Amino acid sequence: MFNRNNRVNVFVSILLLALTCNVHAQSFSDYRPVYKAMVQKHGDAVVTVKFVMAINSAGKEQRIEDRTQAIVVSSDGLLLVPDRAVSFDFSAMAGGKQGEAGMVAKSSEFRVRLVDSEDWLAADLVTRDSALGLAWLRIRNSPKNLHFVDLSQGGKPEPGMEFFTLLRTNEESGSVPLWRPGVIMGETRVPKLTYLVDGMPGLAFDIAGKPLGYVDVNFSSISAARSAMGLDMANSTLQLTPIDKVAYATAQAAKLPVAAAAN
Repeated sequence: MFNRNNRVNVFVSILLLALTCNVHAQSFSDYRPVYKAMVQKHGDAVVTVKFVMAINSAGKEQRIEDRTQAIVVSSDGLLLVPDRAVSFDFSAMAGGKQGEAGMVAKSSEFRVRLVDSEDWLAADLVTRDSALGLAWLRIRNSPKNLHFVDLSQGGKPEPGMEFFTLLRTNEESGSVPLWRPGVIMGETRVPKLTYLVDGMPGLAFDIAGKPLGYVDVNFSSISAARSAMGLDMANSTLQLTPIDKVAYATAQAAKLPVAAAAN
């Protein structure tokens, strides 16, 4: 039986292994024009979100501050974030079934820092979709006419395609855009259509700057792969959810009020 510290260590180890084992072998093409165009087109829509995560285990609570990458997906302050930043159940990752009693993390006190701003603006949870691994926040009293990514103008992902993820460093590193190439290595339709990719979590764009889908870690697949005696690595890749599914879910989220009282 894992204790709390062991489970946290497992979580960190799996995440680091997922991100370091799947390093895309970059080609020798000159990416400078792509980088400049991508940052110019979408850089202002990539922002940082801070939050307080309460980790509950055996009746004890530990509160830690963490951060995640967010994408502005509407001009009035709707944000797309990974669901694991809002809620995370450690039981499936540790070999149990999701929902079993165990260590669970819930986040609150969301704050977002927009580009070229020193202020941290309060944000509230709108909704989450655990099946897609996505969640949506809304900036409280958001500035108008924000730069955003129009998810309805997406491209079609296909195995063999190269994609690009835009991230933003923390404020200690200047909060600058960081660009990372990746590749779609395959696709699966079991239990749903997803693409198996090598790259970095976040919103993926094609070379023309059209969003292709959302890339994130599949912790249950990684855990299952690690438990196999042969250490089968085929399923320990990141997964890309196609942009049409992300866009549809985002359009539904945009219609909703915030899900919780002001924190």
